[in-house]
Amino acid sequence: MKMAKPSERDIDAGSALLSLRNDLSSGYYPWNDGEHRPTYFDPDDRQHLRRLYDALDALLERAPGFAGRVIGGMCYVICWDRNQILDPADDCLALHPDLVRGRQLLALARADLLPRLEREARATLASHIDRSAAAHLAAMRASWGRPASPGEFS
Repeated sequence: MKMAKPSERDIDAGSALLSLRNDLSSGYYPWNDGEHRPTYFDPDDRQHLRRLYDALDALLERAPGFAGRVIGGMCYVICWDRNQILDPADDCLALHPDLVRGRQLLALARADLLPRLEREARATLASHIDRSAAAHLAAMRASWGRPASPGEFS
């Protein structure tokens, strides 16, 4: 599955939402209101609820659709087993073994690229020199009007 890549603004908004959610789930009041800052969020206080609404509204205005790109991208692209991005045997976010092996093979291919090109170029040049020398020698023999005798270059 393909999904739009989240922008830096989307990632920042996702981080702000995560921080807000962490504070609220711990019961803390997440905003600094100066000297009169309450310690705990009161879900029955209309001012607290208004502040929460305004914070969420500001996040959505700052990065419209960020939740879909950040959360959806993670859930439906990165973590989707069918895409084989994450290692299904690991409880942590680790690359799928096929991707790890592919990266290793790519590194080996990149490391051998210039030496391989040099080997192929030298072999092609040696083959071309051999063919050219043989053709030139054959032309010289033809101009001599006689076949090569034993011990001569052939």
